[in-house]
Amino acid sequence: METNDVHLLVVEDTPRFLNELLEWLHDFQYQHIEIATSAAQAQEKLAHPFDVIIADMRMEQDDSGFAVMNEVKSRNLSSVVIILTANDTVIDCRNAFKLGAWDYISKNMRGNVFEVLHESIQEAITYFNRWGNVQNDQWIEQNRGNLEQDYFGQYIAVINQMVIDTAATEVELQKKIEERKLRRFLTTIRKIGDLRPITELITLPESDRLEYKSTFQWDINKNGKNEKLRFSVLKTIAAFLNGEGGTLIIGVEDNGAIYGLEKDLSILSRGNLDQFEQTLVNIVCDKMGSNVPQFLKIRFENIQGKDVCAIDVKKSPRPVFLKTDKGLEFFIRAGCTSRSLDIPEIYDYL
Repeated sequence: METNDVHLLVVEDTPRFLNELLEWLHDFQYQHIEIATSAAQAQEKLAHPFDVIIADMRMEQDDSGFAVMNEVKSRNLSSVVIILTANDTVIDCRNAFKLGAWDYISKNMRGNVFEVLHESIQEAITYFNRWGNVQNDQWIEQNRGNLEQDYFGQYIAVINQMVIDTAATEVELQKKIEERKLRRFLTTIRKIGDLRPITELITLPESDRLEYKSTFQWDINKNGKNEKLRFSVLKTIAAFLNGEGGTLIIGVEDNGAIYGLEKDLSILSRGNLDQFEQTLVNIVCDKMGSNVPQFLKIRFENIQGKDVCAIDVKKSPRPVFLKTDKGLEFFIRAGCTSRSLDIPEIYDYL
């Protein structure tokens, strides 16, 4: 972010000093400035985001500057707060930094206080441009588990420790932010989870974290529907859930050749990808439990003119059992295959 992009809120009740401050800020090329002449006005204006807040410490009340800082803190705002006061004290300075102030500047200091203020704002811009918003980053890390459940494989935009928008790509998300005129200085963009493109995955051999299936329920040999084939897909998903996760790709043969989903789609009433996904989710819920889909990310790509499905499976925090003709079975990955464990093996495994 450049100087002319910074959105400032100036909180100051002395008209002469305010006018002089505004003149200097305009000289420094700050173009987006709003004014509040009391803490109450500032609290109202904070309903909209600002990059930098310059607040007097003593106005109509002895603690007006702290009232602004408390409002910033209570709203979880990521704004940079710089205290600019003529009544500077060591105690106020200490308390301001405890509340998260970026800087504490005395109006009585020697030299040009406005140049010092400008330098402080520039240092803040440099810091955030390089390191991002630490509060947002900490919030993302603290809530990564929940975020992965809701936004796995997505790019998220976080302002004031809240997810305000998502997109499949960073470019798309940046475009959304620009269209909504959100403050980029306050915004942290992160990718939640790491989903490799299907076109890249199919160049790899099968492994304990990757498996291919030609179809979901279309029998290539019999040239017709065969619901028993679903079991092969379900046991792989169950094994990934009980292991370290993995990706199952449907519509690709073991040798990497693209078979596509055309035959699987042809036996569905609507014959589209949405119905394919919903059918898969419904079967997973029925055979493994309604809580399991939260650990799955289903996505599609068109490769060589054919649709292919990837099911990205996260490790489940609890054992997952699959309903089969034999009862409940527990599957794990054993190299490139999924195998069922008997009761003593399950006990040892868990």
